[in-house]
Amino acid sequence: MTINDVARVAGVSKSTVSRYLNDGYVSDENRKKIRRAIEETGYQTNVFARGLKTNRSKLIAIILPRLDSFTSIQSLNGMNTVLSHYGYQMVVVPKNTIEEDEITYLRRITTQGFDGIIVMAHAITDDHVAIAKASQTPIIFTGQHHPQTRSITLEDFEIGKKVAEYVNTLDVQNVLYLSVSESDHAVGVSRKQGFLQHLNKPVRTLVTGFQQTDAFEVMQRESATVKFDIIVGATDNIAIGALRYLHDQQINVPQTVKVVGIGNYDLSHFIHPTLTTLHIDYQTLGRNAANAMLALLEKDFTYTIEQVHLELIERNSSK
Repeated sequence: MTINDVARVAGVSKSTVSRYLNDGYVSDENRKKIRRAIEETGYQTNVFARGLKTNRSKLIAIILPRLDSFTSIQSLNGMNTVLSHYGYQMVVVPKNTIEEDEITYLRRITTQGFDGIIVMAHAITDDHVAIAKASQTPIIFTGQHHPQTRSITLEDFEIGKKVAEYVNTLDVQNVLYLSVSESDHAVGVSRKQGFLQHLNKPVRTLVTGFQQTDAFEVMQRESATVKFDIIVGATDNIAIGALRYLHDQQINVPQTVKVVGIGNYDLSHFIHPTLTTLHIDYQTLGRNAANAMLALLEKDFTYTIEQVHLELIERNSSK
């Protein structure tokens, strides 16, 4: 397939298609025709050759914690919906595949010809801030807030609050909240504060990691020292790890101990008992990040931040 084929199918001139491919002015109507023709013909542009002509690669680097993270994948789907619509491609880099440390890699990737970089962060350090300020390539962080960087975040305090308000309605006396390290300010601080400040029942907090095995091991080590009849996990994975521990100890859920998670991960409604959780629309977070990036890259591009939908879903683990 050639540019002539695209022009013929779209019903426009070859020069119009060329302007479209090289980020020149093309009316919205013709853009839609050309985009549709490219999809129909399977025409593929040479991104790197085009970049030499326009000084734009139309590539966005996405640095994420790992590919097995539900929240990361959902956010990626949201980003791709927006970026692909405007002709951008994502290059996904899981941090657990990077041999060098994150700061060194982030500094290096700013020189590799990407139009923009989106970092799904567990923390934003002074080093992150320094790189973002010095970079000619725009960098946006998601998941964590820092006043000196561009960042797109969830309302984690509100998330914790909503879960606490639900727990307050339950016939339970002693709450065990499984949090994460405060190095992750969003989940380990803001979400925890939202929960603790709005809970009106006695509560103990234990710190675990984000993986199911982390929560399982913490319960093995610490649960005998804590009195509880409900466990709230800062994420669904944490709650599922605790649920597995209770199952192994032959503790009935929800009759003896209730369990609540946060996130509404895919696994949450397939396990037994199904997990009560707070649904978070991570795809909206991804779309917001992508739109924020496009606002930096595209002239006259405007957008409105979407509200991330939160909804408490009560299932069998707490009924």
